[in-house]
Amino acid sequence: MSDKILIVDDEPSNRNILGQELIHRGYAVDLARNGREAICKLESAPAELVILDYMMPGMDGLDVLRELRVLGNETPVIMITAYGSVERAVDAMRAGAYDFITRPFEPDHIALVVQKALERDRLKREIEVLSEEAGQRYRLVMGTSAKMKQVIETAKKAAASSTTVMLLGESGTGKEVFARNIHKWSDRRDKPFAIINCVGLSRELLESELFGHEQGAFTGAHQRKKGKTGAGAGGNCLF
Repeated sequence: MSDKILIVDDEPSNRNILGQELIHRGYAVDLARNGREAICKLESAPAELVILDYMMPGMDGLDVLRELRVLGNETPVIMITAYGSVERAVDAMRAGAYDFITRPFEPDHIALVVQKALERDRLKREIEVLSEEAGQRYRLVMGTSAKMKQVIETAKKAAASSTTVMLLGESGTGKEVFARNIHKWSDRRDKPFAIINCVGLSRELLESELFGHEQGAFTGAHQRKKGKTGAGAGGNCLF
C-alpha cells in the first residue's frame, strides 16, 4: 500500500502540480485547501506525511502545525513556502516540522525530502514498538503460588538494600527478568543498568569489559574504552 501524503495549500495550481508529481512517484495523495480542512481530514483519514504551505489565509501553516501537535498528532510535516527566511524556518522546526523548503524547488529535491521524512518516521515507530516489546519481555510475571510470592518478596527486600545479590537457576528460568525487576524496584531505578555477559570471555577480555582500558594498553587497543562497571556507576550491574 502506498504512503498517503496530504498536501495543504490555498493555491489550486500549487496543490495540483505537487500532487501530480508525487502521484507519478507512486504516492497516494490527498488535497486540502486550508488549515481547518487539513485538520479535519487528518482526524477522519490519517496520512503518513503532510506537506504544508506556510502562507495561507486564516490559519497559516505554523498555526496548523502547532494545533496538530496540541491534538497529539505526530504526523511528520514538511513546511513549504515562497517566502522563506531563517526566522520562519527556525519557527517551523521548533514547532515540530521535519523540514522547511522554499519555492521554487526541484522535484527531485522534494521527492528526496519526502522519502527521508517517511523513512525517519517508520524507523521511529519501529523503535517505539521494539521498546514496548522489550518492556513487556522483562516485566515480571506475578505468580500466585506460595513459592513464587515468597521469591518475589525476597527480591523486593534485596532491591531495598545495597547488598550484592546472586541469582541462581538453570538457563531459561528467568534470572535476567528478576535482575531487571530488582533494578526497577530499587531506589537506583533511574540510574544505568549495565549487563556483562561473562560467558566465553578470557581473563584479559573480562578485565577490559569490566574496568575498561587505555589506548595502547594491549595489541588491538586502538582507543580508550570505558568499562561496564563505570557505565553502570550509581546504578546496577548484571554479570
